[in-house]
Amino acid sequence: MIRSRLSALLSDGLSAAQAAGAVAATPPVTFTLERRDDDLAHYSSSEALRLARIVGAPPRAIAESIVAHLPPSPAVSRVETAGPGFINFWIDDAWVLQQLSAITAAGTSFGGSSAGGGSRVQVEYVSANPTGPLTAGAGRGGVVGDALARLLDACGYEVSREYYVNDAGHQVEILGQSVYHYYAATLGAGSSFPADGYRGDYVAEWAEQIVRDDGSRWLGTGGPSDARGFEARAVEIGLAAIRRDLDDLGIEFDEWFSEQAMRDRGDVDEVIHVLDEQGFVAQRDGAVWFIGGAGEDDRENVLVRSRGDPTYFAVDIAYHRDKFAKRGFERVIDVWGADHHGHVARMHAAMQALDESADAARLEILVTQMVGIRTDGALGRQGKRSGKFVTLREVLDEVGPAATRYFFLSKAIDSQMEFDLELAKREDAENPVYYIQMAHARCAGIQRTAETARTAAGAATLTPDDVALARRLLAFPEVVVDACHNREPHRVTHYLLDLARVFHSYYNKHRVVTDDADRTARRLELVRAVQQVLANGLGLLGIAAPERM
Repeated sequence: MIRSRLSALLSDGLSAAQAAGAVAATPPVTFTLERRDDDLAHYSSSEALRLARIVGAPPRAIAESIVAHLPPSPAVSRVETAGPGFINFWIDDAWVLQQLSAITAAGTSFGGSSAGGGSRVQVEYVSANPTGPLTAGAGRGGVVGDALARLLDACGYEVSREYYVNDAGHQVEILGQSVYHYYAATLGAGSSFPADGYRGDYVAEWAEQIVRDDGSRWLGTGGPSDARGFEARAVEIGLAAIRRDLDDLGIEFDEWFSEQAMRDRGDVDEVIHVLDEQGFVAQRDGAVWFIGGAGEDDRENVLVRSRGDPTYFAVDIAYHRDKFAKRGFERVIDVWGADHHGHVARMHAAMQALDESADAARLEILVTQMVGIRTDGALGRQGKRSGKFVTLREVLDEVGPAATRYFFLSKAIDSQMEFDLELAKREDAENPVYYIQMAHARCAGIQRTAETARTAAGAATLTPDDVALARRLLAFPEVVVDACHNREPHRVTHYLLDLARVFHSYYNKHRVVTDDADRTARRLELVRAVQQVLANGLGLLGIAAPERM
């Protein structure tokens, strides 16, 4: 990365300035730089302003001393101090163009790094209750989690992808009762519908599937002959539908972790016992409470209800203890939906209670915000229990996986979004994913044209536009590591859209294949590098990079 190269250069300059007595000694310094790429500079560092507080000298004087002692670098054409103490860099044009061959030689690995050092990270995402089809909101969480896993993998982490299957508990009981109502009715038997049951059309469809596959096997008096078995059957159908949707969206998991299996092992009872031994449990009004957090939302929460069944919170504590204590992940990233926002503080409090020496940052909880589906100019309301919601399958069938993934990733995780179905279906420059894919296809088309072109020897002269496009390519590794570090995959979507705009503008202004053999060869090298970066970026988003459109 250019940024890393310049950071090392500044460190060398500081060391030389200190050795010469121009700057006082300091603790080790890591120079941070901002990529500007404007008229003021290509890169800029404000580290001298922070150093001024440490060494007690004017920041401008520190910056000038560092610049005066910088070793030469073929990547840098000019360095200047500016303002109160900024150090501004301009990257050498010839050096930039020389890096194009390195991009194509690196191939699919360009943009990756070893920043993670092989650290074991688990990313858990989607994890929607199998009580109905996946909603569009669950699809957003799935795409975000998948993109984060891809970014972590590209940055040198050992990544495990997991779906937590809520196949036990009160919601599964309600699902079983809801499906059984229609199952019994289909077979001519009566069964009351639960007051808070699931009412979507899919409930009756699942019941009809069980009748077709199992006949009257589950029919009992007033309820299924085997309630737990029937619930498991309904969950099986729900999970099969979820898997189909996720497969079509290009989302895969290394592990489908069963809540029921964890309960059967006694993990929930075990973690409550551990918390009790450490003084974080109290009994009141017939219920078992977690007493441990310092905040209003996490201070006291029920672990076991007065009727004797564990809460979602208790089960989730056991699940996260399994991640850290039993499977040994160094870091865990949970991607949750907006309806889980109130659960964040108490989960952190419970993890701290289990191991007071644990670094709280080892557990990261990212909460995605709501998704509004805009169609025909109107936003639809979402509600799984009422059966009135837009499913992920409907979105996929309407716009396809590429547009679905791109639009879900185009906004910051913690911002609400409106998914415009009409825009996502357009096949023109207004649709950003189509526009980016077209840039990739255009690169491939240019190279096909070059195979039959006739050229003659010439004197290759490239323009500032060639250099500007090449310099944008060299920013890609920085975008990847920043998107990974900040858990912001939308940075990649924004970068690709900007690169596509610059490339399309370049294509409309300059001919790549000309009668000048040297210029053609150099511009084809640039086009190949653009195509590689577009393909790598789309790959991180899980989006296809077509060569023809």
